[in-house]
Amino acid sequence: MIRPGKSKRRVFFSVICVLVCIIVVLLTIFFVLLTHTPSNYHPVQASHSEEVNTYLTHELAPGFHNGIDGIKANEPFEIVIQEEKLNQLIVDGVSLGWGWPITLNGVTFHAPMIHITGDSLTLIGKVDVGIPIIVTVFGRPRLVDKGLLELNLEKVKAGAVNITGLARSIGGNIMASEVTNLAEDQWLKDLSDAFLHNTPYDPVFPVPPSKVYIRLSRVESSDQRMVLRFEPAGEMK
Repeated sequence: MIRPGKSKRRVFFSVICVLVCIIVVLLTIFFVLLTHTPSNYHPVQASHSEEVNTYLTHELAPGFHNGIDGIKANEPFEIVIQEEKLNQLIVDGVSLGWGWPITLNGVTFHAPMIHITGDSLTLIGKVDVGIPIIVTVFGRPRLVDKGLLELNLEKVKAGAVNITGLARSIGGNIMASEVTNLAEDQWLKDLSDAFLHNTPYDPVFPVPPSKVYIRLSRVESSDQRMVLRFEPAGEMK
């Protein structure tokens, strides 16, 4: 015959065991989701060349330089961004003055890549927090009323887990620190607000060597390709 006291203890320990099993299963599922690798994440490898990436020297830089000459004559210009070449340029950043991994406020980021589709930009990369986690940032940049730019950062995921709120909080601290360190220019503050709060802003950028401002007036993307159109926005004083 089972004593009432022993019966209660058995029920208590059975409940504890079930709860522990449930917690272990949930933690396992969460870990699997957190360490999930998106099927479209295929970062390119750095070339390890000491020379500056040819996409910059042979295409982007000459196109931008010629475009700025046109801006001085009050003529708009366009820059075509190609996904594959852009990703190679990003990982070959050592020759441009940066290297991977990059650590900001204790957060280490490396192995980045960008996907360009017909209506969105997706940034994917690894963040190290003891274990490597693939972080994905989804955005749909567009020009709205009065030529203002919305970045529309819709979602941030760690593996398969939505961490948008947490990412905005961490990103806010990082960007607030970096903007303060870099400059007091209004366009940097506007860009920070656009990233953190999806605040529309006037996409006017300074080009100090040429002492002019340029305005982004069109963003048009298709699979693996984006066209950016810039127009004159005044002279720097």
